[in-house]
Amino acid sequence: MIGRKPGRPADGKTIAKDAILADALALLSSEGVEGLTMRALAARVGITPMTIYHHFGDRDGLIRELAELVYAGVTVPTTGDVLARAQDLLVAYHAKVLLHPSLTLAIFARPALFPAEARRITETLISLLRESGLSSEQALRWAYVLIDYAHGAALAMAAQSVGEQLEDGNAAGPHGFELGLAELLDALRRRRNDL
Repeated sequence: MIGRKPGRPADGKTIAKDAILADALALLSSEGVEGLTMRALAARVGITPMTIYHHFGDRDGLIRELAELVYAGVTVPTTGDVLARAQDLLVAYHAKVLLHPSLTLAIFARPALFPAEARRITETLISLLRESGLSSEQALRWAYVLIDYAHGAALAMAAQSVGEQLEDGNAAGPHGFELGLAELLDALRRRRNDL
């Protein structure tokens, strides 16, 4: 029996968990959810599938850690108009979903994978909406509308080819998302002012 430590390929070179995550994210982006298997990832990294199981438990654990890594960078400014801060949060989140649509689809397919970072983003948005003057119930409803808009716009855009995006103009691109988001938040401002 060979006495290799977990995380070490046959040549003795140590493979860091972060390196496995980077390769997993690249594999997920290129091959989709179906292509992200422990065997395919192990072959790509040059380790055994058991090493991946050692680090992440199972495929769900791997996907959950990928989501935590990707969404950790989504933050909100601490000062400024509360709805402008909410807009900044949603623009940052939309950018991550657009960059990694297969990850979002993997989470949608398995709600048990809902990462703590996504929960944090949702709770931050709800808090901002409450701070803007909405009731808890209204803030929750608007948060779902805004997050679903961010998801839908990013996934639709990711599904289009570059040629389709150019033909459709700004409506299909990030700028189009931001214009639509601004309209939604303006409607929210008007509604809030009418209360």
